[in-house]
Amino acid sequence: MEQLRVVRMKTRVSFVVALRDGCVSGPPSDRNLEVRLVNYPRKPIGKPDGTYIFVDLEPGTYRLEISSTYYFRETRDISVGPSSAIIHIPLIPVPSYPYRPNDTLVRAMVADASGLPIGNAVVTATMLSEDCVKGRISEDKAGKGSDEISVASLTGKIEIGDRFLLVGRGSKEGKEMILIRDVIEFQRRFRLESGLKSSYSRGSLLFPLLVTRTTERGELAVAFPGGKAKTFKAELRIERESDNKSAVMEISVEEGGTVNLGTWIV
Repeated sequence: MEQLRVVRMKTRVSFVVALRDGCVSGPPSDRNLEVRLVNYPRKPIGKPDGTYIFVDLEPGTYRLEISSTYYFRETRDISVGPSSAIIHIPLIPVPSYPYRPNDTLVRAMVADASGLPIGNAVVTATMLSEDCVKGRISEDKAGKGSDEISVASLTGKIEIGDRFLLVGRGSKEGKEMILIRDVIEFQRRFRLESGLKSSYSRGSLLFPLLVTRTTERGELAVAFPGGKAKTFKAELRIERESDNKSAVMEISVEEGGTVNLGTWIV
């Protein structure tokens, strides 16, 4: 009589990549999106919610590469050890992204003094009007060095990977950019990527802050989230990686419209 032997193979999750559309709150919409490890043949397991699961990797460092039609290319070095991790990555839309008709946009061509396009420059866009505030510090004091904050009076939702300009209410309190690393208590308490550089009292403001970059042709597009304000002030800051030069521009934006700045000479 022939005997059958059943072999059970156990699959180990090495790490999970959780992708999010940086323009809308949801999974990426690009069907041509590719998530892979450089010089590694096996593809991850993709899910409709924008997660990609890599399994059975040997310990070591891998180069993660994300390419797409609608989003800028992303590369990350990932260390794989005995325990699995979730890597959250908000994808940055390119200027040709299929924005919706009512999205609030700022567009420009960025060039140097000789008229040559400035490509791959980092652009930071900050909403400055108080009506645009995402939330306020709810604890009596968020101390210097702390990597956790409590937030109240939220407008919308805060997600992992979101950036804000934290502005103190007191005359001696400063301001700084913060990056959300984790949600400790749903829409109440959050962990930051790094500790605070200053202390902030109750009521300190979190202004939405967006980071994008120019294309190789110098094209720039920024999509601001919707809010209470029909019009608001915003600051655009561009930094050239080639020579560390920067420029700042303050503009007025109308919700649901497009501001075309023409050519921005940096």
